Amino acid sequence: MPISNFVFIDGNNLHLTFIGLGIQLKYDKLLSYLKKRHNVTIAYYFMGRVPQNQHIYDALSSYGYTLAFRDVTKKGGKSVTCPVCGKTFEVDKGKTKCDCDADLVLQVMDEINNYDKAIIITSDGDFDNLVKKLISLDKLDMVLSPSQKGCSHLLSSAARGRIAFLDKLIDEIEKY
Repeated sequence: MPISNFVFIDGNNLHLTFIGLGIQLKYDKLLSYLKKRHNVTIAYYFMGRVPQNQHIYDALSSYGYTLAFRDVTKKGGKSVTCPVCGKTFEVDKGKTKCDCDADLVLQVMDEINNYDKAIIITSDGDFDNLVKKLISLDKLDMVLSPSQKGCSHLLSSAARGRIAFLDKLIDEIEKY
């Protein structure tokens, strides 16, 4: 029977890391690379849903990603009250927040009997226990961190050498 590996992508972590690096990641090439180099048959992409980003979701779907959404919340906004009329105005909408970590972990565990090995794409140390569990079950292919810079030491340590960095692989990914 052919090998069937699944990839589970912390989408916000991947996206924001490459923006910070100033590198345009070609998501179609990334998926092609994962399919050909790692025998990936399903690629879950976890992210927040924001209506104005529908074109991004459409593109990712057209490349073959299986999208897993979470509602986005706003954190840290500020408002002021007008001293004249007493009406409250939002002056700082704050940052949007979407935490898909638990969803990703649940999907990895729910699907565990459906794949040979898992690939986790993140640099977030919150996934260290998941990585340790997958290793103990002989279900981890590898961790692909978006970048060594900013990759959690907890995650890197948990991976026990089964880690690579996408920013270092960008030239290879571009070939696919």
